Amino acid sequence: MKTRFLPRALALACLLLAPAARAQEAKTINIIVGFTTGGAYDLTARLWSRHLGRFLPGNPQVVVQNMPGAGSMSATNHLYNLAPRDGSTLAVINGATVFEPLFGNAAAKYDPQKFNWIGGRTPETALCAVWETARAKTFADTLAVETTVGGIGPGSRTNNHPLLLNALLGSKLRVVSGYPGGVEIVVAMERGEVDGFCGWAWGAIKARSMQLVREGKLRLLVQTGLQKVKELPDVPFALDLTRSPEDNNVMRALVTDTQLAWPLLAPPGLPGAKVAQLREAFDAMSKDAQYIADAGQAQLDLDPVGGKAMQEAVNALVAQPAAIIERAKAIIK
Repeated sequence: MKTRFLPRALALACLLLAPAARAQEAKTINIIVGFTTGGAYDLTARLWSRHLGRFLPGNPQVVVQNMPGAGSMSATNHLYNLAPRDGSTLAVINGATVFEPLFGNAAAKYDPQKFNWIGGRTPETALCAVWETARAKTFADTLAVETTVGGIGPGSRTNNHPLLLNALLGSKLRVVSGYPGGVEIVVAMERGEVDGFCGWAWGAIKARSMQLVREGKLRLLVQTGLQKVKELPDVPFALDLTRSPEDNNVMRALVTDTQLAWPLLAPPGLPGAKVAQLREAFDAMSKDAQYIADAGQAQLDLDPVGGKAMQEAVNALVAQPAAIIERAKAIIK
């Protein structure tokens, strides 16, 4: 007699648990952005906040929270050490933060290999640009003329790229650090506080500052990254200017962050099934017509990078020969 009621009891239990499971699926997801509002990182996170939830179970609301500081290291440390490890908190950070623990920065309390990389909006090539009033008119001029450039802080591309140009190509770029984001560096150029902005993503320039380029107020001096922008055939490519194969390899290591541009990542310790779910949702979103149209409206380039490919790029960086890592570390330090 007792066994007759067992199927009914199990069915009733499933009905009672289903609403709770659905409620858990529908929880809010927070995307922490390591920069101030209005910049390309913030715009990228807000683009994802409008679409990612549609591809996750329960269609959760996705909320953006800005946490600027130390070139996004504050947000990176928070994600690694304090964020819940259940998929409810993700982050958009500067890809260059992967260098900091590798190069011995004691403030970097994370292991980049242990993050779960979900996906990237697009790989990026960075530019070094100067305002029209700068004495340097070309990159060749920076080899003789000291040129000030705005920087966000140690670990940021805005600090790292001018340093690598100085060390490997002989430029005289002086970094004025401490700006909270790229928007503030552009304002500083306009005010005459600094001459230029290095490590400036080409996608960000196209989205917000192309009119300045067209008007001749902004001069593009040199490209830094692993691939040259086809739209800028007359702007020198830093990897083409290196003076030895070893210098070229060191530069390649130091611009790995351009392959980790605009990344969405999750904290370590997530179950494999949750990581797979987030990556599948990101991949599905990246193919969605509504998402693609929204990105175009925001003037944000799309050339999606999968989470596994980003994870492999981080692992390859960590596996570089010791001599390359030591030279790269000396340059950034």
